[in-house]
Amino acid sequence: MTENESKSDLPAEKHEYESSAERNVSTVPQGVPEAAVRKLRFTSDTKDTEELNQELSEAFNARPDTLLSAENPESAEKGSTFLMPEGKDDNFTLRLNDKGLQDMPVLTFERQKLKRLFLHNNELKTLHLNVGLLANLEILLLERNRLTCLPPEIAFLRKLKVLNVSHNQLLNLPKEFSKLVNLQKLFLNHNNMDEFPFALRSLETLELAGNKLKTLPDAMVDMEKLKVFNIDSNHFSIFPRVLCYLPNLVKLSICQNLIQSLPKDIKELKKLEEFSISNNKLIFLPMQFFQLTKLKDLRVDDNKLEFLSDKVENLRELRFLNLAKNLFKSLTDNLCNCTMLKYLIIHDNQLTQLPANIHRLRNLKEFSVSRNQLDSLDEQVSHLKNLSKIELSGNALTYVPVELKDCIRITKADLSYNKLSQFPNALCALFDLKYLKLSGNSISEIIPGISDIKDLEHLELNKNKLSSFSACFCSFTKLVYLDLSENEINSIPAVVSEMKSLQVLLLHHNKFDSFPEELCTLKFLKALNISNNQIKTIPLKISNLEAIKDLNVSDNQFASFPSEVFHLSSLEKLTVSQMNGLKLTQIPEELSKLVCLRELDISHNALKEMPESIGELQYLVHLIANNNDISQLPKSITSLRNLQHLDLSEKILRKMIEVIADNVVSENFEFFCQKLQLRQADIKSLENTRALILKEKIIKALDVWISENQDLTYAEMVDKLIRILVMTGMYDLTNEVKALKLYSQMVKF
Repeated sequence: MTENESKSDLPAEKHEYESSAERNVSTVPQGVPEAAVRKLRFTSDTKDTEELNQELSEAFNARPDTLLSAENPESAEKGSTFLMPEGKDDNFTLRLNDKGLQDMPVLTFERQKLKRLFLHNNELKTLHLNVGLLANLEILLLERNRLTCLPPEIAFLRKLKVLNVSHNQLLNLPKEFSKLVNLQKLFLNHNNMDEFPFALRSLETLELAGNKLKTLPDAMVDMEKLKVFNIDSNHFSIFPRVLCYLPNLVKLSICQNLIQSLPKDIKELKKLEEFSISNNKLIFLPMQFFQLTKLKDLRVDDNKLEFLSDKVENLRELRFLNLAKNLFKSLTDNLCNCTMLKYLIIHDNQLTQLPANIHRLRNLKEFSVSRNQLDSLDEQVSHLKNLSKIELSGNALTYVPVELKDCIRITKADLSYNKLSQFPNALCALFDLKYLKLSGNSISEIIPGISDIKDLEHLELNKNKLSSFSACFCSFTKLVYLDLSENEINSIPAVVSEMKSLQVLLLHHNKFDSFPEELCTLKFLKALNISNNQIKTIPLKISNLEAIKDLNVSDNQFASFPSEVFHLSSLEKLTVSQMNGLKLTQIPEELSKLVCLRELDISHNALKEMPESIGELQYLVHLIANNNDISQLPKSITSLRNLQHLDLSEKILRKMIEVIADNVVSENFEFFCQKLQLRQADIKSLENTRALILKEKIIKALDVWISENQDLTYAEMVDKLIRILVMTGMYDLTNEVKALKLYSQMVKF
């Protein structure tokens, strides 16, 4: 497991009915004319409601008893992960999602036998009052619209079981909402609600994440059927005590709030199996918490915990434990009595050693202890026979115990950014290893045994001290990704041609003084970065890279633009930025041969013009040409219909400076300089320099500001300058400057 994996990335039941991208499976109902259904399915986002009503009418007339019923019970609609019930479904389902609707079609309300109505991903601002006529409705999906309220008439949907109104703009719920006595699942995530005023006794699932709640009503104690409750990303500073008296609660998530402690009454949640309280301000877990013996999944990462009670051993059912991003300096040995643990995540703490009995966690599959202060790894780790992923990056390990070889199921190992001077022998016996990271160590040579890792697909050895491209790498016939950047390599062995699966090769910041012709045998290579070397020419054989899509040859010593790259007709991204290399003064017209090019970076050169043939790059989307001497774009650039981003940032910045210098009046000069955070002595010096007119003083002030912000890119300087103008209150000037920025960021000819 990686450090960035979140709750949803690990074994856990997905929240049904919530939005997801890229699902759109629907079937043609038996008996409905194909033409009628095709009209409904491919309705344009811009189609008006009247036209849609007409099409609905035609389809109804075709066969009114089967309108858009779900022949395939497993089908799901784009924008919603709501899954149809298993088995033959003869009930009515009307799919009007993703159609850009601003109003509900009137004919919808004539289908009073409808049980499922999908209206998610539209532009609805209100829900029609006639919605109450759909008395048989059981499922209503309204997420990702623009609703600010729900009508009281929704109370007439007495058979409603599932309602999803997430990602809208609701401020509250109508009091009549409490009459939905059969509602089982309610999703109100990401709205603007600051209260949830009543209890719905029938609810089993309630999600209120991403609102503005600070408290919960005491009446919630009557919601005895509630099993799943989510109030992530709200404004709770105190844990709502009423939650402790929901006897059937199984899953509780209250992440991203401001909670500092848990009440003793939390012990009453006898059935709780999953508890997430990540990203709060907890400083301890009370003893009573460890009476929750049904817990299987516990996430308390990103808090301020320093101590874990010995009572943690009571949580014998625990399978997943995330203690990452806290302040632990040690962990109790009793944790190792939780022998059912499969996932232990403790990265980003201050641990200097692991619990002495770590070997008892024999079911452990993923172990992440990156970015701690470990200087050794106990050989007992060899007892973790089921381990498939181990992450130890960012520690101070000087060696890896040879006993690690017994963990033969490991498929991913991350030992990057430690203090290893030798390639760990133990890794050579991990025959199932597919992903290996050893970046940021001091490894100077590769041992022959590495060839035994036959299934390796991803290898990172960047930022080491390798002086050669080991021939042993060439035995990795399944390797797809290889990063050897920031080493001292100056040549490539001929047997590199055996790396038939290699698609990504990173060799930047090495010692190459010529482009290695051996690389030209990698016919399946898709991305090559050989920037920041001392390469002077590129061989014609580079044309053999038939599959290459991304080539970076920046910061080398080309006397002229390497025209050999124009033979790479498959190229989609070309980077020839020379911030630290020999500046190029011209781009040949043959650039047009790169017919598939989508991104071109020619920044930090000495170009005065672009070739007229650039207009023939019909797929070009991004053109980055900042830090050149280009004063005029070729007329042909107007032919680039797909161009979305043209970066000439430094030109825009200089133009902004001129505009600002022409518009800041003398009485605002000192205030403007203060907002630039110039030293008071510099401001006074400029004010007292009579040899300069006001415009020249402002330009001088901005030049000082630029010199003090050299760590920023030109684009970042532009953004920062706009923020400064906003702070000064010069809004008209701000608008002028923003207009210049738009020119820089988005060019549509």
